[in-house]
Amino acid sequence: MEGKFKRQLAAIVFTDIVGYTHLMHINEERALLLRSRHRSILLAQHEKYGGEVLQFFGDGTLSIFHSSVNAVECAVEMQIEYKKDPEVPVRIGIHVGDISYDGTDAFGDGLNVAARIEPVCEPGGVYISERVFEDIRNHAWLQAMHVGNYQLKNIAGDTPLYAISSKGMALPVVRNQTYTSPQAKAIQSQPAYNPTMDNTVQFGKSKVVAGILALTLGMWGAHRFYLDKKVLGVANFIAFFISLMAITEGRFPWFMVALAILSFIEGILFFVMPQAEFNARYNKGVIAPQQQRRQEPVKSGTKKSGDTPQGRKARGGYLIKDAFIAYKSGDYNQARKYFEDALQYDYNDPQTHFMLACCYSLAKDNKQSYFHLASAVDFGFQEFEEIYHNEALTWLRSLPDFEAFVQNGYRQVAHLNSPQPDLLEDKSYYDPTVLDKIGDLGELLERGVISKDDFELQKKSLLGY
Repeated sequence: MEGKFKRQLAAIVFTDIVGYTHLMHINEERALLLRSRHRSILLAQHEKYGGEVLQFFGDGTLSIFHSSVNAVECAVEMQIEYKKDPEVPVRIGIHVGDISYDGTDAFGDGLNVAARIEPVCEPGGVYISERVFEDIRNHAWLQAMHVGNYQLKNIAGDTPLYAISSKGMALPVVRNQTYTSPQAKAIQSQPAYNPTMDNTVQFGKSKVVAGILALTLGMWGAHRFYLDKKVLGVANFIAFFISLMAITEGRFPWFMVALAILSFIEGILFFVMPQAEFNARYNKGVIAPQQQRRQEPVKSGTKKSGDTPQGRKARGGYLIKDAFIAYKSGDYNQARKYFEDALQYDYNDPQTHFMLACCYSLAKDNKQSYFHLASAVDFGFQEFEEIYHNEALTWLRSLPDFEAFVQNGYRQVAHLNSPQPDLLEDKSYYDPTVLDKIGDLGELLERGVISKDDFELQKKSLLGY
């Protein structure tokens, strides 16, 4: 009964649609269709397995079962249905623990653990805690594999997690759960340099290092060796010793002075040289080859290497490396362009979305920064402490609506522009149930109760068109 909390031990299930925020941004109609399908399948399977749905919130759900076996079987059956066309990419996390519920609000330690398991699950998969695994391990038709010990947010100690591996459930790639910054993780995840795939170098020279070497050890030609100008380096080295021998004999001291002045001037030129010019001279193949690869003609009857999964991954990897070179050099606008190009090869990469959020925050574009930060979390970004400590997001964190964005599950809160004076009095302006009503219409359309034309007509009526 509402107002009186009922505490019980239950199998707690969280579900969530992957990429829902992005889909709402580019195709609201399809997003609502998938959410409607998500809910209708969930309700049907919960009725079949005796589950109780406690809450619907946006694209997610919270439900409980009296049996861990029933909860897992229900989750598996749901994922099988979600894989049918139109496919709904859903994550499901399950834990057994205490939960208190009064008909409106729910809380409890068990709820907190289940809520943290779901976001790390693979799309199309089912992740369970060790307590759930102990309950199902003797049921041969429900197989599970250990996927690692996770440090879940606000949960003390490591939490062993298992993935259901039977009936075609999505299984995870082996992960290293040691915390790594998003920047380092993005670089580490890119393919290693393979000379058979490209004739470029893997790492570029630094103009700062070249400048320091020229100022300090320039008379010996150290900066020339660093920049792979070995012939000039040897000549510089020989010239230094010839001038040194001349000085010891009391002749031509001006030659040593000339070498020192030349090295000093070269050092200053390195520091003031534009990064693009330095790369063109000394980093051939680090940045320019991206443009070369885009412009390379394809012979008739041949297939571009970039059209294969390995080729696309490699090209995306090169773009990520270029993006970080630009980002570290302070060229955030160019870095943003490279990161956005990289999304064409792997749109679901949370690290790329996070770095785009950083670039847009530095450019003080809150709309795009919020969007990419929400997309990063949607696609599995878990380094929440980085969101609060990364310097590039300082401006975004200073905005008055940032905390509301966080509290809303890293989703931007919708705002109405130029409200009318009587907006709160006129309920026609805002109906909190309108999306649910559209979802119900979608269910009727799927079952064939109403036609597509009727669906469009009633949807327009609900939206006030």
